[in-house]
Amino acid sequence: MGGTHIDATASRPPGLVSGGHRAENMRRGNASATLRAILAHGPVSRAEIARQTGLSAPCVTKLTGSLIAAGLVRDLAPQAPTDLGRPRIPVRIDARGPVVLGLHFGLLRTTLGLVGLDGRVHAQTALTHTGRTPRELVDQAAAGAAAFLARHAADRRLLGSSASIGGWVDSTEGVVVAHRPLAWTDVPLRAMLSDRLPGPFRLEQHTRATAQAELWYGAGREADDLVLVFVGNVVDAAVVIDRVIHRGPNSAAGRIAHLRVDAVSHVRCACGRTGCLEQVASDAAVLAAAADAGLAADDLDALVALADAGDETADGLLRTRARLVGRAVGTVIDVVNPERVVLAGSVVTEGAYMDVLRAEAESMVYQGRGVGSRVQATTLGVGALVVSAAAPLLADVLCDPFAYVEDVA
Repeated sequence: MGGTHIDATASRPPGLVSGGHRAENMRRGNASATLRAILAHGPVSRAEIARQTGLSAPCVTKLTGSLIAAGLVRDLAPQAPTDLGRPRIPVRIDARGPVVLGLHFGLLRTTLGLVGLDGRVHAQTALTHTGRTPRELVDQAAAGAAAFLARHAADRRLLGSSASIGGWVDSTEGVVVAHRPLAWTDVPLRAMLSDRLPGPFRLEQHTRATAQAELWYGAGREADDLVLVFVGNVVDAAVVIDRVIHRGPNSAAGRIAHLRVDAVSHVRCACGRTGCLEQVASDAAVLAAAADAGLAADDLDALVALADAGDETADGLLRTRARLVGRAVGTVIDVVNPERVVLAGSVVTEGAYMDVLRAEAESMVYQGRGVGSRVQATTLGVGALVVSAAAPLLADVLCDPFAYVEDVA
């Protein structure tokens, strides 16, 4: 099933890179630069692509022709010239072009959808979990994906599949090392899924996948360095330096769940300490505090609704959560000093408390005033889960399009 993946990394004897291979690699790199310029600036003229990439006009013309023939981009109606030259024909990512199947494994449901190269979600659905073991979720996802694709992808070119899940994921080995809410340990999820979904297949930790989506389609499009902080049922972060996600040994970078942010909390974390960020600021922690206070709130939306209606206890709980997350964000800014901190998860649905979070972050950092302006909410919208899940494979296609579609030149 799925699109044809052309192996761009086949091994060659060391030192035997021919001139032909060098030319091929250069063309592939130029094709990526052209495609990325179209994504970033489209609809865009060929002349503007040449200006943005530094490539020659004939090179851009030839590459856009190949990308059009491959079905990745398309010409729009000619625009009237601004001088005495010929009309300019803008080009953009083809919304009718190939798609990637993205799957996000959450605590209560698996969300899947079809995502185009421009980050547009063409269709999505959610499968409510009937069990929580790895085999149950894999079986449900595989059956659900087959039915979903039969309904929505019969006339689409599918480039492959990509999945994301929270917790600690070693993406190199394809293993979910630990996912506390699902009670998973050392689950070989990539091996369990890769022969049951259209390939090629990618597996990534959810926060890192979201950071990739932000780099290509969201708040990070104009930032080289950013930190994505996710606060929901799980709490985590992804660090991006020079547009590359830092994973560290065993893909363990970004583990902020056990940052101590509350010195007075008596709630003991699974790690044995008190005051850990996830233990005091996750969805479950806030809802547990709401229940202890006698509030009838089954989820965060209900708690926000109570606060909006004037309930001072609900408002106080959400303000406290914003301050605790702000302390963690301040620590991250001091350590990494990123251009941008992007917040994702349920914490961003509490928009009225973003100023509280930013003020707390500013109070924590050495750099002081103005740092809070770097902190912003995700801009990925309602399709964020499937766009993020699909992002690792979409990024691979954008960086080497002719490894996934035929170069007809």
